[in-house]
Amino acid sequence: GVTEAGEGEDGRMKSAIGIGTLLADGLGDTIRVSLTEDPEYEYAPCNRLAELAGTLLEGEARQAQQSVPAYEDTRDVTLFTRQRGRLPAQREGDVLDYRGLLHRDGSVLSALPLAELSALGQMGSFGRSALFKSLGCKLLEGADGEAIPLKDVATSDALLLREPPAPDDEYSRATLAALAKGGLHCIVPAAALA
Repeated sequence: GVTEAGEGEDGRMKSAIGIGTLLADGLGDTIRVSLTEDPEYEYAPCNRLAELAGTLLEGEARQAQQSVPAYEDTRDVTLFTRQRGRLPAQREGDVLDYRGLLHRDGSVLSALPLAELSALGQMGSFGRSALFKSLGCKLLEGADGEAIPLKDVATSDALLLREPPAPDDEYSRATLAALAKGGLHCIVPAAALA
């Protein structure tokens, strides 16, 4: 990407030259166009660069690209409307407060591999504190010296675990329990729980 390339034709030319050169050399798999205009006007030049880069592909790369179904964006990017959905509701008898799992203005999920969770859990309070801080939690010190995580506006809304810790992994489970008490819950694919 070319940061703040400018506006109008000048900004589009700078982006095309900067990004197009890299794509022509086969570098990069993500395109970011940054113009000094409203963001909705960045889509068309970005899409055009992606189309041009696709014509430069050869062999296996071309076959892989052609296997991706064509996508036509029919949205009006200049029309701003809020999507409506239902967020988790607190039900009578729930032990934990699940209302913070998703945020009405958009949610931030942090993915954590099980191996990393286990390693941090085995490091004791130091590892757990490091995890809590990396997720943006505020920390209180408990009477036993353990860090108590508290959810804040800068905290991830939920933790994505591709697989849950084993029933005998007491360190990982204690770490997740502390996070849940602080209001940061886990999302685990249903297939992983079977």
